Amino acid sequence: MNMHKNVFKESNTSVKKAVKYLERSKLVALKTETVYGLACDPSNIEAINKLYELKKRPAFNPLIIHVNSLDLAKKISFVNRKAEEIMKKFWPGPLTLVLPRKKNSFVHDFAVSGLETIAIRFPNSEIINKIISAFKRPIAAPSANTSGYISSTDAHHVIECFGNKVDLVINSGRSNYGIESTILDLTGPTPIIQRLGVIDSSLLKERLGVEILESHLKDNKRPNSPGQCLKHYSPKTPLKVNVNSPKIGDAFLNFGNDNSITHDPSLNLSKSSNLNEAAYNLFDFLRKLDKLKKKRIVVAPIPYIGIGKTINERLERASI
Repeated sequence: MNMHKNVFKESNTSVKKAVKYLERSKLVALKTETVYGLACDPSNIEAINKLYELKKRPAFNPLIIHVNSLDLAKKISFVNRKAEEIMKKFWPGPLTLVLPRKKNSFVHDFAVSGLETIAIRFPNSEIINKIISAFKRPIAAPSANTSGYISSTDAHHVIECFGNKVDLVINSGRSNYGIESTILDLTGPTPIIQRLGVIDSSLLKERLGVEILESHLKDNKRPNSPGQCLKHYSPKTPLKVNVNSPKIGDAFLNFGNDNSITHDPSLNLSKSSNLNEAAYNLFDFLRKLDKLKKKRIVVAPIPYIGIGKTINERLERASI
């Protein structure tokens, strides 16, 4: 990866470089605790256009806006008591909130697909928060991959997707979780999870003491947050879920310690059946198996509990 002149290790120098690049309408790939994000200045129409074009992202799909404080969130959205309580309990962290949008100079209409709502997150990512502090404004940072393809969980994945087309890639190692943030829509009477993520609905209910609804797998033609297009996170190889016995010509994505299944090629998300480990490995292993160009990628059953629900949701979208 060192052959790529646009890749720099995380340092004070690369932070300064990132801020300069963002000020000049350029694109910068950065690690968050969930996946790598492709960052731009959300007030700058030229930068937003570049981002959508590079990702081949549909214009109706709004960007998540990243902040590094409650104060900054309040400059770009209307934060009521309930929203503030949620922010204080879960931020910084892998939870994106959809809120009514405030007209402001930080976020152009195009960055939020012209909606009256805005999806905001305060990531638990030192590099991004340093850059926002120095940039003195929020940044937009959707996942650093071609739209619809498997998300990037390290700098190498970003280069695989874009090569030198991203102006700067800061290599901070692997993302901690390997799966995107949970998106919670607070614009209606009852909070709705629009995208399953790291934080599951039972934890939200337990910590907030309120009813939480879950939006089910559907193709949302006018989404108010990312991750709602029906086909998503997809390898180029056809993918099938809940397969116990792979066939010749299949690449197998296994889970758990059932040693009776011997198949080549195969990767195991977690031999110890640890769902957090499986989430961490999911996108990386899907990319590795996709490169083998087999007839199919088949995936062993994964329990529908905790983050396992999110893994299954990603795999279902990938298999459509």
